[in-house]
Amino acid sequence: MDDASGADEGMALNRAHWEDLAALHPTTEFYDLDGFLGGESSLQWVEREELGDVDGRSLLHLQCHFGMDTLSWAREGAEVVGVDFSETAIETARNLASDADLSDHAQFVEANVYDAPTALADAEAMPAGGFDVVFTSYGVLTWLPDVEAWARVVADCLAPGGTFYVAEIHPFSHVLMDVGVRDGRLHSDWPYFGEGPQTYDVDGSYADEEADVASTETREWPHPLGDVVTALLDAGLDLEFLHEHEFACFEQVAGMEERDDGFWELPGASLPFLFSLKARAPE
Repeated sequence: MDDASGADEGMALNRAHWEDLAALHPTTEFYDLDGFLGGESSLQWVEREELGDVDGRSLLHLQCHFGMDTLSWAREGAEVVGVDFSETAIETARNLASDADLSDHAQFVEANVYDAPTALADAEAMPAGGFDVVFTSYGVLTWLPDVEAWARVVADCLAPGGTFYVAEIHPFSHVLMDVGVRDGRLHSDWPYFGEGPQTYDVDGSYADEEADVASTETREWPHPLGDVVTALLDAGLDLEFLHEHEFACFEQVAGMEERDDGFWELPGASLPFLFSLKARAPE
C-alpha cells in the first residue's frame, strides 16, 4: 500500500468521481430504476443462492452505491443498512427507499468504509452485538488502499456467528483486461502483485460510456486473491468457501458473450472472472 497521504489523496479523487457517478447512474438503462421500482430485484442469482435466506436478519451493505442491492435485500426480508462515502449516493438511496416503500426496513449512512463502525454507532444504526450479515459486491475492493483494514471493519461490524459474503470481480481478471504483447513478451499494465495505486483518467462510466463525467481521475489498488482471503482470516473470520467463476458481471474482455442470466462468458476459455467468498465470525 502507498503512504497514508497518498491513500487519502486517492480516496478523495475516487469520492469525487463516485459523486458524479451517483448522480448519473440512476438515469441509465444499465441500472433500470423503473424496473426496480416496479418490483424487480437488482441482485444476481449468485449472491441470492450462496448467501441464502436473510429473512428477519440484520444486514450491512458496505460500499452500497445508491442502494438498489441494499433495498433488494430488504425485499428479501432483511433489515438493512447501507454505507457509502458518496453524499449523493446516500441521498439517492434514502429517496429510493421511500419511493419503494422500504424506509421502515432500510437506513443509509454516509461514511468512508474505514470509518463505518464509528459512523454506524453515531447514527444508532449498529444493532446491539453487531450485524447478522455483512455484504459487499461487484467492483468494490480495487477502490480501497488497505484490504487488511477493510477486513477488520467487516469483523468489527459482525455479530458473533454472523456471516460475511462478497461476490467480486476476480483480481486476476484485471490482468486480462490489460494484457498484450510488448517487445515480443507477454505484458499487462495491471500489476497483480502491485502495492501502489494505478492512476486512471477515463471519460464516461461502465453504465454509460458516452456520459459526461466531470471528475475523471481515479486511483485503484491491486489486491491479490490470497491477500483478500488472508486479511479476512487475520481479522478472525472463519472461511466457509471460496468459489471462482468463469463468467463476468460485465463485458470485461473482447469476445465475451452475454448469457441468459445477465452474466458474460468467453467461449472456449477457462479463466476466472469472478470470485465469491463466505466467512463467519466466531461464536
